[in-house]
Amino acid sequence: MLIKNVSALAIMCLLLAACGSGSGSSGAGETKSWSHLQAISFAADSTNIIIGNSRTIVASTGEGSGAITYTSSDSSIASVSASGLVTANALGSATITATKAADSTYSEASATTSITVDPLNEQTISFANPSFSIELDTTQTVSASGVEGTGAISYTSSDENVVTVSSDGLVTAIAVGSAEITVFIAADSEYLEATASITVTVEAMPIALDAPVISVRSSGNARAMIAWDAIGNAAGYNLYVAKESIDSADNYASLTGGELTLNVTSPYSLTGLDNGQSYYFAVTASAGADESDLSNELTVVPKNPLNDTGIVSSGGGTSSSNETCTTAINNEGHVPQDCDQGRDADLTLTKVGAGVAAFDFTKIASDGSALTVQGGAWAADGSEAAGTRWSCVRDNVTGLVWEMKTEADAGIHATNAKVVWADRNLLADATNTEALCGIQNWRVPTVVELATIVNANRLNPALDTARFPNGAGSHWASNPVAGDGANGWVVNFFAGIPILKDKTLGMSQRLVSGSYQANDTSDDRYTVNDGTVTDGVTGLMWKQCPEGLSGDDCSVGEVGLLIWGGSMKRARDAEFAGYSDWRLPNMKELLSIVAFDQSSPAINTTVFPGSTLSFWTSSHKVPTGANAYVVDFTLGIHQPKVRTSQKSAQRLVRDAD
Repeated sequence: MLIKNVSALAIMCLLLAACGSGSGSSGAGETKSWSHLQAISFAADSTNIIIGNSRTIVASTGEGSGAITYTSSDSSIASVSASGLVTANALGSATITATKAADSTYSEASATTSITVDPLNEQTISFANPSFSIELDTTQTVSASGVEGTGAISYTSSDENVVTVSSDGLVTAIAVGSAEITVFIAADSEYLEATASITVTVEAMPIALDAPVISVRSSGNARAMIAWDAIGNAAGYNLYVAKESIDSADNYASLTGGELTLNVTSPYSLTGLDNGQSYYFAVTASAGADESDLSNELTVVPKNPLNDTGIVSSGGGTSSSNETCTTAINNEGHVPQDCDQGRDADLTLTKVGAGVAAFDFTKIASDGSALTVQGGAWAADGSEAAGTRWSCVRDNVTGLVWEMKTEADAGIHATNAKVVWADRNLLADATNTEALCGIQNWRVPTVVELATIVNANRLNPALDTARFPNGAGSHWASNPVAGDGANGWVVNFFAGIPILKDKTLGMSQRLVSGSYQANDTSDDRYTVNDGTVTDGVTGLMWKQCPEGLSGDDCSVGEVGLLIWGGSMKRARDAEFAGYSDWRLPNMKELLSIVAFDQSSPAINTTVFPGSTLSFWTSSHKVPTGANAYVVDFTLGIHQPKVRTSQKSAQRLVRDAD
């Protein structure tokens, strides 16, 4: 709408001009002065101007020649120049009036327009992400978006010791750490200033790390020890364990039994494993946040390499044998004997198969399958279907599989088939060709392996006869006799002990299949700490020095020789290295540390220095009870000694876990 103002004077002149003389005379008429109306206007009723800005707002010139002037109702808010240049000084509203002066023809005219002074507009500026990482000694350009104004853009760093930034946003990583980059856009005539920030983390350059190569140093009773060589640049190592194959370090937690142990060292021992369960191991090298690829994967199935002795009766107070496992020696408290220690004493034992005492065997058919009927007795005319004949026996404790001996004169597996020492491998060759029980890695067992099936609770044969019905006699072992070329090792299954036999004599054999860790008595098997030796295969902890000796090399003191009962009491009362559950080892436990490749003493003397030759076991000889067994470390032979009069040394043992 246009605003038009006409002066009152002009209207009056118009009215007078229309009047004649009142007398109605005929003389010449009287002429009066008069003006034309004119109008001026602004293009808009109102205008918005951002504070600090100016804008020319002029009115239309109108018809006359009079000058136009401009005034403001509030110059503190909006001032106006003579030429109509309006300047926004403060927030608010004002009215600008344009006045056109009258001239000889046209009257004065005016027009108004409203001015609103607005604040500067807000503008936005932002980074696409709140943070980013950059490697040390590298650069990266950052740029902000969303800018509406024309103000100058600049960048700053909160810590130029970590990162610097150029005027155009080029970030340079100076040191490992974090800093904040801030972008600033200056205000302009229409927009306020604005800022945005982004966090920069400087990381060290990735360290090249090779994957370790790991190996099993030992495995055995509920435990395993793995080892690897050092990797260049590695600061530590991580161990991944699962009960199924580990194909990626990223998904270990989703695997059955998946666990990650950080900062492990080589060699590394794992304990508390389930015997018979497959475990998968892999190791990575690490340095800060960097981690190598997975190592080669190892699969370990822990097995207890030692069966218990089978002895379920105790030795009497003097020279007798009790009917059951009683606390026969009860002077100042119970003295542990063989029968009340280990698997044989576990009344809650769960077996896979069956066997006397703690033995756990499964009868195997010729094709390698378990017999459907396990409880049948052996019969010369029996059958696998009836469970009265079988070809092999699997030991569910040690994992070893044993050849079954047949009746006399019944082929190569006959119980009376005998060979001399030099021919001891012939049966294994023939049996592998035969693939007995589906197996083709049959071999002659070691002394320790043969001893695992000895049932020391009986004689002639010292076996679980329900599983091994044709087993009397002496059986060759694979071990040569250290320092003795004339004799070879056998295990005599009449008495159940290892002895020496002339190599030219014919002896029986019982083949075995399967891996076995307790044959190796090298340093890697043992961990020496604070005068104790932990066996990584059997899970036993030994006192390093014989009783009576001490010092790093067990050279201080004198070996204590005692009778059997006194030896067991001494073990019971021992408190060494913070443990109070020391005992004498049974005959199989003590045999497990015999080093058959050495003699006098037949033991690893680096691990067990100061060794004497004869040590008591906790196993008494059944059935008489007058004797108990020692292990003679001249070669490693079991010998019965009169327990009430003969004396021997003591080497103490306890369960490590």
